[in-house]
Amino acid sequence: MNGVLPAALAEVVVITYRDVKNGSSTDNPIPHLPLPSQYTAVMIVYGALSLFSGDASKFAALFGWGLVAATLLNLWTPNGGVNGAAGSTLTNVTTPSGTGPVGPAGPAG
Repeated sequence: MNGVLPAALAEVVVITYRDVKNGSSTDNPIPHLPLPSQYTAVMIVYGALSLFSGDASKFAALFGWGLVAATLLNLWTPNGGVNGAAGSTLTNVTTPSGTGPVGPAGPAG
């Protein structure tokens, strides 16, 4: 048995608990049930991790448990989203020639 299997089962339990606890959301038409795509994503990711053998399987198991921890902390969602990333919007910076826009500009003023 590869060390990835317990991590995959823990991931399924965390996903199920989180969705049952949170109830309905705009992305989920079925209240209190996880989307099948979440389970599919878990099987694909952990299935790929289970292909590692030898010493690499220890790293794969550690990486799998890291994904479980990220899901518990709501940093990663199995259907492809990354939460908690600081999204900064660049506006104006001082350049040698004055100020110039480097990103989406805010209101002028």
